[in-house]
Amino acid sequence: MKLDRINRRFAQFAAFQIKWRWVFVAALAVFTFIGFAGLPKMTTSDNMEDWFDEYDAIQINTDRYEALFGNDDQVLVLIQAEDVFDPEVLAMIRDLGAELLEKVPFAKELRSLTDMSISFGTEEGIEVKSPFEDGIPPAGPELEEKRAYIMSRSSLVNMLVSDDCRETWLALSLYAYNEETEIEEMYTVGEAAMSIITDPKWQSSKYTLKPSGMAYTEWEEHLVVEDETVKRVLGGFIVVILCLILFTRSLRGIVIPVLATIGGIGSVFGYMAHLGISADANMMTLPILLAMALSIGYAIHLINAFKFHFRRSGKRKEALIAAVEETGWPILFTAVTTIASLISFLFAGIGALRWLGSASALAVFTVYLYVVLLVPVLFSFGKDRPPAAEASEPGRTGVDRKFYRLGESLIAKRIPAIILSFLVIALFVPGLFRMTVTMDYFSMMGKKIPYISRLAEMIETKIGSLYTYTVMISGDEPDAFKDPRRMRQLDGLCEDLGKLDLTKISGNRARVSAVTEIVKEMNRTLNGDDPAFYTIPDDGDLLAQLLFLYEISGGGDLFNRISEDFSTATVTVELSGYDSSRIAKAIRDAEEAARERFPGADVAVVGMVASFAEMSNKIVYGLLKSFAGSFIIIFILLALVFGSIPVALIGMIPNIAPVILIGGIMGYAKIPLDMLTMTIMPMLLGIAVDDTIHFITRIRLELEQTGSYRQAVLNSFGKIGKTLGTTTVILCAMFFVYALSPMAMLFHVGTLAIIGMAAALLADYTLTPLLMFTLKPLGKEKSS
Repeated sequence: MKLDRINRRFAQFAAFQIKWRWVFVAALAVFTFIGFAGLPKMTTSDNMEDWFDEYDAIQINTDRYEALFGNDDQVLVLIQAEDVFDPEVLAMIRDLGAELLEKVPFAKELRSLTDMSISFGTEEGIEVKSPFEDGIPPAGPELEEKRAYIMSRSSLVNMLVSDDCRETWLALSLYAYNEETEIEEMYTVGEAAMSIITDPKWQSSKYTLKPSGMAYTEWEEHLVVEDETVKRVLGGFIVVILCLILFTRSLRGIVIPVLATIGGIGSVFGYMAHLGISADANMMTLPILLAMALSIGYAIHLINAFKFHFRRSGKRKEALIAAVEETGWPILFTAVTTIASLISFLFAGIGALRWLGSASALAVFTVYLYVVLLVPVLFSFGKDRPPAAEASEPGRTGVDRKFYRLGESLIAKRIPAIILSFLVIALFVPGLFRMTVTMDYFSMMGKKIPYISRLAEMIETKIGSLYTYTVMISGDEPDAFKDPRRMRQLDGLCEDLGKLDLTKISGNRARVSAVTEIVKEMNRTLNGDDPAFYTIPDDGDLLAQLLFLYEISGGGDLFNRISEDFSTATVTVELSGYDSSRIAKAIRDAEEAARERFPGADVAVVGMVASFAEMSNKIVYGLLKSFAGSFIIIFILLALVFGSIPVALIGMIPNIAPVILIGGIMGYAKIPLDMLTMTIMPMLLGIAVDDTIHFITRIRLELEQTGSYRQAVLNSFGKIGKTLGTTTVILCAMFFVYALSPMAMLFHVGTLAIIGMAAALLADYTLTPLLMFTLKPLGKEKSS
């Protein structure tokens, strides 16, 4: 279909809009009111399980683990002191633990120097109790005797307390959360624990407290993300106002696009709230800022066209109809391609990205509707005026004439310009193969965030750790692990896992824990506390008795390590750090070691690190799927709309170039792919193609009118070159809001997006028009 025929349809719709403008205003007002009424009900979600489907193996194994062992979350406090056995420090540990146990929701039991179960030999046999059950003695022989006994326990030294007595853990285990409200309950736990641990009464020159645990750090992350969301959205709104002031220079040109932007974004989130759809807390700023930027871009295209025609004719309604006729189709097509690229996130197989894709696509579609409906309608109110004196000049402004001359210069040097462009692109291709993936807290959040800095300090201490995984081994029958052979196999597996890469070593002790520690301590105690008996007993009846005795004596953590029917046991491994290039192999090696020790048993690896490793895989495959989906959808749309595969190929080249550039920079600069940076490439492809569509559409229209490729390219430079630059500046300014964030992943998204969009604009100023001029894919020129 000829472009002038399409444009006439848009002109007819504009005339209809203006005729029935009050109806459009009323309909939008009602739609907006209903949408905004849902905003008070809006909720956010920050659940790692959103990354997994219920049929994912990691999710199935996690659900099975939780069914057997309950909640693996804990509130943890690493205490550092000159001597953790100082009576004042011990009193603090006791009192802090008691307050946490009393006031933190879902609190189950404590484990600390003052609240733990240790086996003691007695005349009757064995007693399991806390060393400080009768209180904390003052400094002196009695306290030293208790210290000596605790430090003689192999299962405690460099696990619960460091061998130099300068570090110890306080751990509060938790009852299981409700599956339907897990994240809210986790926040409740974290908030309560934070209010207690940060109370000034626990501040002392004798010790320092470093809290951690999933609930605690998730609450801290929630506060940081919430604060960043407010700052980035407010920053984006300020950018919107400044850009409109700079580029429209009129009150109406500021107010109307702002109303369209707020109305569109607010309505999307409001209707999502009506439908009970929670926003992803980590990603919700992306659709908001993206919709802001594109909304202003659409509005400026429309307003600039209106101002040009109004300057020439002086007739307001005619100018609006002409502006819609000229820009309606390219704006619609750019919105469709952007929406298509965002929908490609649905192919990623990641719940959080499905939300991002859906929310962003809806936000872009809604702000597009608000702009194309509100701008013509509200600009139609007002008086006509005499045409401007310079309206008859072919160049719109001095800037437009400079773009016209830029086109002349590029055409004159088109071959060197094309060759140079492809050489620059080629330089960044090797960087693509150096890209890495990470779900490391420190890399994603950055150490400028205070709580991340604290966790980084904690992980460098002797017994401090953050990352763990758990190997779960299920036998084929109840009481399987009452068999000494099975228990020795489990003990051997602990030794194997202690030798794996990344396993944390504290002193001379690998930080690997299992029920075997309890059994060996009990066996040692039963045999006169002889260290030679720190072993698994050979007698099955004795093993069963030791386990039963520990259970009935109040040993609290037995069933945190083995199921109540003794068919399933776990081994928890703490890591020295998170290295995405090594962690996947470590987990595979752990699984293989478990399968070798337990042939035929059901072996699974669960926990934070296992989930992160699976998420890293999902990021890689999700990026490939979403980018491939975005590329294919946009290519098909270009081919269908322009009716030419060569034109579609030319249109894709300038948009693949910035993607290669971004990937190369990430590889060379060692910027990892994470949950946010993986969104850049598909999103950039969808945004960058907008300028290409405007340019090709304009060249096609000018070719139909002039019959000359040269004149079509030059006229396109003169008429829309400035507007393309303007919209890119707005987009870059919007993402600059991210570049100011102390959060590393937001900073990376902002910086890379700015570089990518600037590169896309440069490609559209060079490759798009020069390839169109050189290859002439729209057919032959008309003879004059």
